[in-house]
Amino acid sequence: MLVRSAQPHARGQSVVEFALILPLLLVLLMGIVDLARIYTTMLTVESAAREAADFGAFGSYQWKADVRANTESEMERRACVAARNLTDYVGTDTGCSNPTYTLAPVAASCDNPDNNPPCDVTVTLRYDFRLLILPATLTFERSSTFAMSDLKLP
Repeated sequence: MLVRSAQPHARGQSVVEFALILPLLLVLLMGIVDLARIYTTMLTVESAAREAADFGAFGSYQWKADVRANTESEMERRACVAARNLTDYVGTDTGCSNPTYTLAPVAASCDNPDNNPPCDVTVTLRYDFRLLILPATLTFERSSTFAMSDLKLP
């Protein structure tokens, strides 16, 4: 005995429903992926700024006139190395153009460990991020400020 469906016209209904819902599910999935990428990018940019500022804040001797340029270039190098795994990273390990690196002016008197209050080192990174789902670019800007410290061993 041959069994037939009660509604022969409903045979392709599930395929049509799937075809209608699939684009919405894909857009939703891409949105979730973009949000995850945004979050990890913000953390990476902030961490890179922190890495550079931390290096510059450790020891006022780094801001003496004869080594100041080396300190500034090493800070930029550290920021670029910490950010090089970003998707839209542009640059080398010694310098980068996305993210852009900015060091707030550090006073000439910051080479004195007895400053009270201590000098601050502020690094700002600005990163242009392209979304997957929209033809748009977001710009993240993260700053990190550290007070200089001269740790001395007893």
